[in-house]
Amino acid sequence: MNVVSLFHDRLATTVILFFVVAGLWGLVEFARGGQLGGNIAGMLIIGQVLVVIQGALGMVLFLFEDRPDDLVHLLYGFTAALVLPFVWSYVRDKAPRQGLLLYSLVALFIVGLAIRGMTTGS
Repeated sequence: MNVVSLFHDRLATTVILFFVVAGLWGLVEFARGGQLGGNIAGMLIIGQVLVVIQGALGMVLFLFEDRPDDLVHLLYGFTAALVLPFVWSYVRDKAPRQGLLLYSLVALFIVGLAIRGMTTGS
């Protein structure tokens, strides 16, 4: 299980860096007058997959080996996994420019969740 723990740890850092880039890229595009396009949407989908893999590894650890010291760690993980689909359900009928701003801010919110998750994990 040390390998799973190592991947869970390293993937947390990857999620942070990935969503920092996605969030900042989206805010720059928004400031330039852009709207939600395929590149940023694709990046968000890849980021969501990373978060789901991170959660799956966390559940393996939780079930078989290592539980976090503070169970609020699980809340951060579940929130990070659910926030993008929630925003998608809200934004899908809105203007692509508004969607770009919301997705960019949510990407940075996921960064905060990941950082808090790392501080509450064991």
